Parts: sequence; structure tokens; C-alpha cells
Amino acid sequence: METGELAQAAINLIEWSWNTTNYVRLWGAIIIFLLRLSALIWVIKDANARSSSFWFPVLAAIIVILFTPILWLILYIAIRPQWRRWDKTAWRDTLFQTTQICENCWEFNSIENFYCTTCWESLCTTCRECETKYSKNYAYCPNCGAPSLEE
Repeated sequence: METGELAQAAINLIEWSWNTTNYVRLWGAIIIFLLRLSALIWVIKDANARSSSFWFPVLAAIIVILFTPILWLILYIAIRPQWRRWDKTAWRDTLFQTTQICENCWEFNSIENFYCTTCWESLCTTCRECETKYSKNYAYCPNCGAPSLEE
């Protein structure tokens, strides 16, 4: 090989290397962008599932956008609510099916209690049809099915 050909081969190798490096950098930047975008989408969906507040997902998105990936993940996991919204709803529904609230002192009592455990206010009513005592929370008598006509 002559010197000119050798120099031209070296220049071609450098150009190829430069173009390859640029492609690798471009694809690396695209991959990092897509990873951060998918993390942003996941955080927004998770924040919406865990909070009914408008500002919590916005704050979580700002944290993801502004901070480095490791730092935002630690910050988001630290501030996110432990329970999802629908977990709370089922728990609350179960609580109200097994308890009743005293109208006098607002204390929770078991559904089977006839009197409040705190103020001894009556928590039951008597059926007009079958004379059975049952909770005021029921719309119908659990024994005969007659409607509750509390006066």
C-alpha cells in the first residue's frame, strides 16, 4: 500500500468510527429518553391510582422530570401513599357493613350491639310487624323483611 492509500484508509476508518459513535450515542439517547418516558408514564398512573388529589400526580411528574433517575425513584417511593384508592374503598365498605355509628357520640359500634358502648344510647329499632330488635342501619327488618319506619 502506498502512503496516500494508507492515509485515505485511516481517514475512512476515522469517519466510520465517528459515524458509528454518533449512531451509538443517538440510539443510546433514544433508549434513555424512552426509558425515562415510560418511567414518567408509570409514575403518573401509579400516582393516580394511589391518590385522588390532582396535585400529587403533578408533583410526582415534576420529580421524575427534574431529578436523576435514581434520585426520583427514591423520592417518589418515599412520598407515595401506601394504599391504592380502591383498597381504601373496599376497606371502608367492609367497615360500614360490620359497624354502626352512634348518632349521639359518633362512636363506632359493632352491628350486633343494641346500645352504644360509650354513651349507652339505643342503636336499635323494633320491627312493627314481628317485634324483633335490629340495627337502625338496616332499611328492612332482617327477620321478616318489613320496611323500617323509624319515627
